Amino acid sequence: MTALRIFNWLMAALMLAPILLVVWMSFTPGEIFRLPLEAFSLRWYRAVFSHPGFVDAFFLSLRLAIVSGVLAVALAFLCAYALDRGPAFPGKSACQALFLSPLVVPAVVFGIAMLQFANRTGLYNSFASLVIAHTVVVAPYAIRIIDSSLKMAPVDIEWAAMNLGARRLSVLTRIVLPLCYRGLAAAFLLCALLSFSEVTVTIFMVGPNYQTLPMRIYNYMSDQADPTVAAISTMLIGLSLVLALLLMRLGGFRDFAK
Repeated sequence: MTALRIFNWLMAALMLAPILLVVWMSFTPGEIFRLPLEAFSLRWYRAVFSHPGFVDAFFLSLRLAIVSGVLAVALAFLCAYALDRGPAFPGKSACQALFLSPLVVPAVVFGIAMLQFANRTGLYNSFASLVIAHTVVVAPYAIRIIDSSLKMAPVDIEWAAMNLGARRLSVLTRIVLPLCYRGLAAAFLLCALLSFSEVTVTIFMVGPNYQTLPMRIYNYMSDQADPTVAAISTMLIGLSLVLALLLMRLGGFRDFAK
């Protein structure tokens, strides 16, 4: 037991060491990171906010994450409800596998497929193409979480409401959605976080007009090497930590693991 605990601590240190180094690097006063660090400075955080490209990319990524998260949760709820509450039909297992297929398809392969789709439909280098691609990428995660929430919601309440004269739409809005609100909120937060950090598929979908924050960081690092990227990464780490704590509070990770 002691050996296992030591191994767990070593693995945690191995995973956290690069993150702590990036955070430490973001407070260096010079352009080159030196040890030992003699002084702390917010110079590179001011550089982030004074760079219009990073600010615009952040708000583009935020808007994309919100829109993709809302669409993914709405579509995932309809899909999960139909598969969980609907009658059995031939090919139901195939449909479940199809809806979860973006989880197993390599991102590069999916990005090439979405590129072909965007070119044929005239959506390349547009916000709509980004929304479609991100929604498809993150929707399987929402399906898993919402499906778990639906399984925990007693179906007897729905049947009782319909026996008393309630319509299906009223049952959905007044019974099912309130019972699954924690799962819906957790699914939205996870989808928004995944969409915000997605970069592989995004590279295939847009040109220079729509650069999300991960793409802007990647392009900046190819031209310059200074702690500005470390400052951005530190702020994103803080944002991710807050969202992860909210997800844990809502039970999103537990539902996804089921």
